[in-house]
Amino acid sequence: MPPTDLLGRLKFPASVALPGYSSCSWRDADGHLDAVGVWTPDGSTAIAHVSGAVRQIGPQRLWDTVEDLAKVFDDEPPRDEFILTVTPTHQAVSYGDPDGSSWALPTTP
Repeated sequence: MPPTDLLGRLKFPASVALPGYSSCSWRDADGHLDAVGVWTPDGSTAIAHVSGAVRQIGPQRLWDTVEDLAKVFDDEPPRDEFILTVTPTHQAVSYGDPDGSSWALPTTP
């Protein structure tokens, strides 16, 4: 999966699947994208190079999650097709159908 997808079509889905994530990108001397980095507050980090090399550390496999998102979304998904479900003990976001692909959101006790 090209790292540019995280900066484009997967930007919103990543915010759902990886709450609180941050990202950055590195460019070569000519301004072409060289790599994308993503990290979360728990210390998980992934760096994906345009060569296809990926390095991940921490408790979550962040780039694995990004690659899973790429399988769900061929194009940038319309935001109005995301469904938020909230109960007293759980909250999640699903896409297209409450029984479809979904991601649990953090809750505060």
